[in-house]
Formats: sequence, structure tokens, C-alpha cells
Amino acid sequence: MTSIANLHADSTTIVLGSLFFYQLDADSPVRIIGVIDGLQRNTVHGFHVHRDSLMNGELNCTAAGPHFNPYNTLHGPPEADLTHRHVGDLGNLTANDVGVIIVELSDGIIDLYNATRSIANRTVVLHAMRDDGGKGGFPDSNTTGNAGARLACGVISLPMQDFDKKPHSLKGSTSVTNLFRKLFT
Repeated sequence: MTSIANLHADSTTIVLGSLFFYQLDADSPVRIIGVIDGLQRNTVHGFHVHRDSLMNGELNCTAAGPHFNPYNTLHGPPEADLTHRHVGDLGNLTANDVGVIIVELSDGIIDLYNATRSIANRTVVLHAMRDDGGKGGFPDSNTTGNAGARLACGVISLPMQDFDKKPHSLKGSTSVTNLFRKLFT
């Protein structure tokens, strides 16, 4: 199953990048690849899936609500088990010396198949500051990792297989889906 999120700068239509989410089957981790551009050089940013989908062209990343946390746990680092992190806690991403983040990560807790842990139609958010993994001792460490303002966000769209059924997008979506199959199988 494959999904995509196009990230825009908070409260603007400026696109900063795209992320592709791929899960081979219900027992596999979700792999995330993509590029995010236009950031300050050599900066570290909290990276999370938030509960709500931005609706009707909403651009304000605050509308994404809190972290995706269906099990009502405390915030934690991405390597923590499901009882010690939110489902949406994906840690940090680092911009290189030209302000670009190359995203290549895998996570076994977020899901595209499992309804309770599904990130489809939720919003991925890039924050202004480093996520402290719930260990920073700040008042919001256990809820947000003290990651600060929301710099960019994008809705994780419906799986591309659903779009493959539409005649106008068949060729492009099939090509992207086939590319992911080659990359991850």
C-alpha cells in the first residue's frame, strides 16, 4: 500500500516537498522516503503524524490537532515500543548544509493497513525544533517532545491504489506504485 503527503509551509501554499509512504503488507514496517526543501541549514526538526486531516483546503498546520495517539500514551522516541510513545512519534529529521532534508526511514508502529494505527488521511508535521523524545523535562516534553511551532505539514493521502482506478490518473499512479515495489521488494 502506498500513500503520499505534499508538505506546505504553515499557512501558505508554498510546497516544501513530498513524502512517500510504502508498506509491503500488514506485517511490514512503513517506509518513508522523500525530500523537504527550503529550511534553515543544519537544523533539526521534530517529525510527527498528527491526528486530524486538514480539510477543505485548510493551510494552518495547527488544524492537524495533537499527535496521533490512539492508545493515550506519553510522548516518546521512535525506537520506543507502543506503550512508551504515541503512534505518530517519528523522532527528528535533520536539514543538511543547504537546507534540504533527505527522508529515508522505516517505522514498525505507524501503519497503512491496521485501522487503529493507520496514518492514512492524517497529517504529517515538521516542527521548528528538535523533539526531545519525552526526556527533556519541559512541561510539554510528554505531549509534544518540546518540538515547538509547526513549520510545515501535509495530509497523508489515500493509498495510491485507490487512485489507480480513476482513468485520468491510471498511468502516473501505476508508475509510482511500480517504482515503490521495485525499491522496497
